[in-house]
Amino acid sequence: MNEVIKKGKLLFLMLSVCMMLASMQFSVHAATVTDKNAVKVLEPVLLGKVTLRDNVTAEVNNLLVLPANTNQIVALTLSIKNNSNSEINFMDYWVNLYTKSGTKLTLQMTDAKVNKIPAKATVDINFIGTLGNNIKVTDLIIKVIKWDFSAANYTKVLGEISVPARYNPVTPANNGRAVVTGDVKASFIVKQATIGKTESYYRPDIKLAIRNDGNRTIQLPDYQLFILTKNNLMYPLTVKDIKGASLDPLMEKEYQLTASIPIKVDQTNWRIAVVNSLNEGKDKQPVAIFELPQAQVDTGEDKGKFYTFSNSKGIYNIKLDSLNRLPIEDDDLVIANLTVANKGTKSLPVPTLSGKYVFNEAIEKAATSTNNAKVVSLQPGASVKLQLVGRVPYTFDISKISLVVQQKETDASNSELIDLVEFTAKGTFDPVKKVKSDVGFKIADVGYRSEVKVRNQMVYTGASADILVAQLTVENLEKRQANIQKLAGYFEKTDGTIFPATFDNVSDKLTPGGTAIVYVSATIPKDTDLKDVNFVVGKAITESTSPTQGNEATENLVGFADPYSFILPPVKEPQQGLQKIDLKPFEFSIKRVATQIRFDKSEITFDFDYSLSQDVLTKTSMKDHKIIIELKDNNRQSVFSRELTLPIGNTGTGNENTTLQIGNHSLTLPSWTDDKLVMLIETLKDYELNVYHQIQPGYRTLIATQKLPWLVNRTIG
Repeated sequence: MNEVIKKGKLLFLMLSVCMMLASMQFSVHAATVTDKNAVKVLEPVLLGKVTLRDNVTAEVNNLLVLPANTNQIVALTLSIKNNSNSEINFMDYWVNLYTKSGTKLTLQMTDAKVNKIPAKATVDINFIGTLGNNIKVTDLIIKVIKWDFSAANYTKVLGEISVPARYNPVTPANNGRAVVTGDVKASFIVKQATIGKTESYYRPDIKLAIRNDGNRTIQLPDYQLFILTKNNLMYPLTVKDIKGASLDPLMEKEYQLTASIPIKVDQTNWRIAVVNSLNEGKDKQPVAIFELPQAQVDTGEDKGKFYTFSNSKGIYNIKLDSLNRLPIEDDDLVIANLTVANKGTKSLPVPTLSGKYVFNEAIEKAATSTNNAKVVSLQPGASVKLQLVGRVPYTFDISKISLVVQQKETDASNSELIDLVEFTAKGTFDPVKKVKSDVGFKIADVGYRSEVKVRNQMVYTGASADILVAQLTVENLEKRQANIQKLAGYFEKTDGTIFPATFDNVSDKLTPGGTAIVYVSATIPKDTDLKDVNFVVGKAITESTSPTQGNEATENLVGFADPYSFILPPVKEPQQGLQKIDLKPFEFSIKRVATQIRFDKSEITFDFDYSLSQDVLTKTSMKDHKIIIELKDNNRQSVFSRELTLPIGNTGTGNENTTLQIGNHSLTLPSWTDDKLVMLIETLKDYELNVYHQIQPGYRTLIATQKLPWLVNRTIG
């Protein structure tokens, strides 16, 4: 019976242990899932353990060797764990360092005051020394001794640790390291590291975090940081405000580090070395080494695929959407349309990028950058469009293109550019997207969101040339008043003939839902066939010139981006009748006309009633535009005309007899003198009353006409 009870108790105990283990396994698993994004912080590398006496051990850890001016510096830590009930006097012990060939090396304590290890306590004692340049860390042997005047050489070796060939104290990438200096223990984490390149230097850009994982406030020592190259060259990293920085428990501070390293330096296997500066810089204690990524500019040929670059602000993704070649003056523009995205979890500032093109692996051209969106930061998941524009002769054949996206040095005094990402492509360009005039396209740039369509195509005839006009409408899709995006482009025939276009961009802000009418014009020969003309338009890219003495700064067009090719509507025909004549944003109607002839003066007079209304939600630039009223005799070809001024805003300007005003009005035009027409008064029948729109002096288009009898006063409509 007792045996059964014992077996039952044993079974119960085993089940309890299993349940505890299962519970512990579940807890550990849950913690791992919860902290899956946490950086693992490694403790200093342990080399071995030596027993000093009962319940007292000494652990040798964090053995590091770094190059110095004419030799090498070495450091190690002895962690003494006193689990006894009495205090230990470290004056009875020491650490000796030897090479495996038997050469003894001198060590000294970084703090000579540390000599007592209290009971039930652990104390870290740091040692530093110097080595010859040819000694490797794996050549070393550490001996922990006790002073014993009865022994040979007065020392008793308590333990000997030979550094194994596989010893590697370097902290792998994506891991942190606990750094112990005296009574200060902090975690060092390289959160981000990228190595950019200029023509002369490598530019490491490193974000380092120092965290206090203890339970009391600490003051950071005088840490110095270096880039350590494969060939043991040391380059100091610039950093501010580490020495004396106060860190409360669990508090973390981030530091930005950078350096300039000659481009001829071998860039493989770079590391960060952390050194504690002692005795006002006279002594150095290596405390940690971290891996760094190899310098590499991400390169790709795939359009629409995201590539990665990083700078001091964070990690970005960038893709090449399209590559266009477009005419401008007697050159061509090469335009890369790019998207920069933030796929992280924190907001990032919009990067200020630039770039260069390399054509046919030989010809290098700087690229102008433009970002039309009114945004200064990228929220997680957000993106922004930008363009890089280069300029080449239009006769230049391109077989291969490399686009290097760059960023200026973080040091404002340095004008060199860092290469970030390189896109390569064969000498083929994306066709310009075609759109119908009444469908148009949308501009999605924040602050300039709008919809662009072509309202009319018109031809204004002149004496020796004509002016081709596309009348654009730009609707404001923003929820606030906004300026419209400045536009630029050209007219193009299918045979490749280019007519540069001038844009009368609207400077007034538009209300939400408001519309701007932009007159786009190009001078063309009088015999030009317009059946195959397309209109290409994109967002204008400008650059400002610095003001000179007595002159203001000017803004020059350097290109355009995100182009679309409009299939133009037919040339607008003049309307028959004089009611509701379309002069958007104005509407003009002639309601009554009267003609008279005075025989005594051979004068022809004309007066009329009209109405003029204006759409106040539509803005346009019509400063030099005129309305021309023309009376044309059908039989004798006598022609009489007068220019009328359109109101600028809601008020008329100029002579009251030649200025139209908003509302219903009567107007008597200045009279004409024509002896021949007066003599033929008995045979006069009809005349054509024509209304022309004049875009600039000497260039006009007929917009409305109606046949009327001479010498009557009549209402029309």
